[in-house]
Parts: sequence; structure tokens; C-alpha cells
Amino acid sequence: MKKVLLSLSLLSLSLASAQSWTPQGIKQATSFAPREISIVNANTVWISIYDGSGAGTYPKTFSKTVDGTNWTSGTVTGPVSAALVGDISAIDANTAWVVTAPSTGTNGNGIWKTTNGGAAWTRQGTTSAPYSTASFANVIYFWDANEGFTAGDPVGSTFQIFRTTNGGTTWTAVANAPAPLAGVEYGLTGVKTVTGNSVWLGTTKGRILRSNDRGATWTAFQSPALDFGGGASGGGVDGSSAKMAFRDANNGLLIAIDNDVDAVLYSTDDGGATWDPVEATGTWFFGDLTYVPGTANTYVTTGIDSDAAQGTGSAYTRDGGLTWTIIDNIAGASGGQRGTVSFLNSTTGWCGFFSDGPTGSAGIFKFVGDLSLAVNEASAKANLQVYPNPAVDVVNLTANKEIKSVNIYDLSGKKVKSVNDAKQINVSNLAKGTYILQAYYGNGSVENTKFIKK
Repeated sequence: MKKVLLSLSLLSLSLASAQSWTPQGIKQATSFAPREISIVNANTVWISIYDGSGAGTYPKTFSKTVDGTNWTSGTVTGPVSAALVGDISAIDANTAWVVTAPSTGTNGNGIWKTTNGGAAWTRQGTTSAPYSTASFANVIYFWDANEGFTAGDPVGSTFQIFRTTNGGTTWTAVANAPAPLAGVEYGLTGVKTVTGNSVWLGTTKGRILRSNDRGATWTAFQSPALDFGGGASGGGVDGSSAKMAFRDANNGLLIAIDNDVDAVLYSTDDGGATWDPVEATGTWFFGDLTYVPGTANTYVTTGIDSDAAQGTGSAYTRDGGLTWTIIDNIAGASGGQRGTVSFLNSTTGWCGFFSDGPTGSAGIFKFVGDLSLAVNEASAKANLQVYPNPAVDVVNLTANKEIKSVNIYDLSGKKVKSVNDAKQINVSNLAKGTYILQAYYGNGSVENTKFIKK
């Protein structure tokens, strides 16, 4: 199923001193934005595009850079007008694939390839092939010029997943593709994580479909998330979504978002089969999440402010989610929007914004800094304090930001208490044990701390 498109206006930019983002113009129509980012190397990047204005159009365009700075816009020629250009995968400056799906009706599924830098695109297969018209093509990825996979919504008893070993000339259906859960379960446009030979996909039922052999065989796990972003119309839970990223075949992070306002961070060390809540400190966001390749345990989160609780800005962790440092964070809706994010290494990454027109200078941000270098973690925190700790009847909260609301979770990730505008919280009814207290600030950011109930 397609993602819900955000309707947001262009906002102003502010850069942090140590790590920051610099704007680049993607030469798209006003309010168009990167849907998915495919980084080939430090100079070559391709992006697919969506319409962030809320007008409900489905751009058949892409942008790319071949020098890491200057972007050119192009047209994905061939797809029908009702087709949604979704995921994109590139292997060099000339060769890329996009997957399309129907925005309405059943006509629109397709895989399109360019070998001349986007000047022309050729359908791979005929009609909707390899997809059934009853499916909805969601993701595509190529490891090299020959080997890749694509996945879409289930038809009948299995998800539609296909592999190619000849650059997409022919596609073979995966024999053991997972079966959907009873009721409505779909995949989601661009919701994939690839690390080495391992792939993870998210569904509207909060499940993770995983392959450790480049899509040849698959297993399915239930995650702590209710839904990876389909909403009620997509068979999932309206207002719930999730983001995940992995640094290797076993270790990763997941952010489960409930009702667009509550977010819990989890980690896994078994490839997503099981997850544990992370007792994180510092401010993080839940618009998008990515691992930074080449680092020991560094991840980046972004926030695009689809509502006040999500927040705008970006932050990173160098210890697998335990402590977070803000890159930039601008209060309220005055700026700082950071969308889909991807990194090549500790010094090279991009995140989405909104175009200011074909001749403009906005639409994407390039990272400036080095995430492998240590910084003063304490300077980025809100200094959230909880006392007494351990507590018997009440806990008091102080911070250098306005606390709008507080959620308390047990170590299984279950929310056990929620209060608004709290400086003192009655915890007398909680069982003895350790809890994660999550504070939501007036500027939309989030900070966690741990306390013990005696």
C-alpha cells in the first residue's frame, strides 16, 4: 500500500555548529520532496519524488546528483498517469530501477529501468509483470548490475516477492514467500532496510519479513509495532507507524509510534525476531531512522513535524540508541524539518526537505560533519531530572525545556501511565520495579530516563 503523503510547507533552515545540514536544490516543482534516497557513492545519489503539497498528484520524476552537490531533475517515462513512482535503486550514475504501483484502480504496477542516466526508461516485463494486477508493488533493491529483488502486497496466500539474476530481464517468484496474516495485511512503499545480504520489510500488521540471502528465502516476525504505516485504509492501525534500521544481520533499532504521538525505541540482537525497549537518554525523533555504514553503532533519526509531538530536527547516537545528541532542533513549526534520511558513511549523508521550485536551492539537505568523532553529549540533552529515584509515591520532574506530557513504560514496552503538563506524577499504584519515563517537550522532541519504583 502507498504511504500517507504529508502536506507541509517550506520552512526556514537553521544549522547546528558541530554537525549540520546544508541545503541543496533538487530542481523539482514547489513542495515536491524526496520519497526514497539511493546513495551509490559520495558523488552519485538518486531520489524518487512525491508531492508534499497535499494536492494528491503522483509525480513521474526523479532527481540525481553526480558530483554530490548539484542536482538535475528528470522524468520517468513510460508509466501510466495513474501510476505512483515509489521505491528507487541505483548502482551507478547511469543505471537505476524504479517500481511503480497504481494510485487508483489496478493499472500501474511495473518495474522500469534506465541505463542512460534517466534519459529513457524501459519497462521490464509486460503490462504489470512480474506483478499481478491485484498486487501493489512496494519496494525494489539491486546489489549489483545483475542481482536484485522486488516485493509487493500479497495476492491470495502469499506476498508477491520476485528475484532477478540478470539485471531485471527476467524475474522469478520466490517459492516460500510469507503468507499474510488473517484479515488485511499489506506491505508499504519503500519500507525496507538492506544491510549486506540481509533484507527487512515492514507490514501494516507490524510484522517484519526478513531474508538473510538476498531475498531467496524469508521468515516473518511480529515486532512491537502495531503497523509500519498503512493506517486504517491500509489494513493497519490508523495513527500508528514504525521505523527500523540495522547495522548488521543481527543488530538493529526500531521506533514504534502509536497514535502519532507516543514513540518507544527498541533494539534487537537476533535480526528482529525479538525486541527490547531501550532506556535512552537525550533527544531523538521519529520521522525516519537509519544506520550509518562503517561505524560501530551509529544511527540517525529525523523529524518532519507531521504533528507537534513528532518534532522537527535530527539527532544521532553512537552507542546503539542509549544516548542521543541533537544535530539540529528548531522549536515548533518554525523550521528544522528533516525527512527521509540515508547515509553512505560517517561523513556523507542526505535527508529530505521540500523543493522551492525548479530553479530553487532547496529540496534536500547534505550532512556536514563527521559522526565518527566524539562530541559533548551533555550539551545536547534537556537535563531531564527525576527525583526521588527510587520513588515510593510520587516522582518530580525538572528539565530546561517545557514538559508537555509524560508517558511511563515498563521494561516490556507496555505503557502503564500517561499524564499531561506534569511536574509531579503519582506512581503509588505502580508495581515495584524499573520503568522508562518518556517526556515530550513543547518543541516536539522526546527524552527518556529511567526510574525505580520501590
